[in-house]
Amino acid sequence: MNALRPLRSTLCAPLAGALLGASALLSGRQVAAEESAAERLFREGRALLVEQRFAEACPRLEESQRLEPSLGTKLNLAFCHERLGDVATAWVAFQEALVTARTAGDAAREAFARARLDALAPRVPWLRVRLSAGDGGAAERAILLDGAALDPVAWDKELPVDPGEHVVAAAHRGEIFWQTTVALRESERVDVVVPAPAPPEPAPVTASRAERPPAAPRDGAREETSARPPEPRAAGRLVYEAGVFIGYLWIGADKTDTCSDGYGNCVFYAGASSFLAGATGFIGYTAMDRLDLGLRAQIGVHHNAGALLALGPSASFLLGERFRVGPTLLFGTATLARGAYEQGDDVGLVQTGMSLEFSMGLSAELGMELMDGAAGSLFLQATPLFLIGADGLAASLPLGAAFRWN
Repeated sequence: MNALRPLRSTLCAPLAGALLGASALLSGRQVAAEESAAERLFREGRALLVEQRFAEACPRLEESQRLEPSLGTKLNLAFCHERLGDVATAWVAFQEALVTARTAGDAAREAFARARLDALAPRVPWLRVRLSAGDGGAAERAILLDGAALDPVAWDKELPVDPGEHVVAAAHRGEIFWQTTVALRESERVDVVVPAPAPPEPAPVTASRAERPPAAPRDGAREETSARPPEPRAAGRLVYEAGVFIGYLWIGADKTDTCSDGYGNCVFYAGASSFLAGATGFIGYTAMDRLDLGLRAQIGVHHNAGALLALGPSASFLLGERFRVGPTLLFGTATLARGAYEQGDDVGLVQTGMSLEFSMGLSAELGMELMDGAAGSLFLQATPLFLIGADGLAASLPLGAAFRWN
């Protein structure tokens, strides 16, 4: 038997206890230091919140929450982002705080988070990013929002984003082939359509000298370039259009009134075409990539001392790359100041006000793009219309030009 074994056991037991105690003490001091840093950052952030220095307060509260997560810090951080204008970030943070408070049974903080959510909900902007129709290469595609990749589960779904400019980009096999900048205001909803990447160019075929065609002459030669697809238009964008037109207006109207001699009633009637000139306008918003919805108005005067006034809801669809078509439901009237009268066998001309009164009708937009620039597009435009009212009807075929701002 080894005589030193009892002594060794006697010395090892106190030494092991001392080492464990020292380890626990060091661990306790480290935890205390982390808690102290989190508490200090929280106090600094709260003080800056009171002074309304939100840009300095938010980073301190974020770091305090990272070191020591707590419901109180989360609520203060959400409130800081709200006052900074980051309403979407604040809305998400209040959602998380609401769930935490409900789980902890903290009714007061749950009520506070719910009240802030109700106030923020109408202000949050929403962005939806989706691939263009018929794009079947989603497996090799990546969509980036402000440099961060979007999970494919979030594609074609509305995402809360803070107001301001955001960069949407698309990559194919690791290479970015398209990007656009979208500016969102509070409560705005915007759709962004990501186009399909251009097909790869075929590899050049090397021909022998005998197989090579003769070089084309350089004088007068034109270099062909492939047409770039148009940039997708963000939904919800306002659209403005103004134009002028000339054409013919045909009115058929009648009314019964006192004759010029003051005795009896005469039937006044008119049914003739007249020269028409006026202006047209459209204001609306982009509902889809190629579809604009809004209000169209047509105002004109004609040489029979009368006028045409009509407006109503309208749709305008971009057909191909150069043509624009769409219907309009019109409400308005047309008037005449010269007409005819008859009383028995007596017929003559007379100055009299004749109107279709309140009328309804239809109009069509037929436009062809003449030129396209940075500010907008110039269209050759025809807007035939038809109105029918209680006292008659009117038809017009105006032809003119209109400019649509981008």
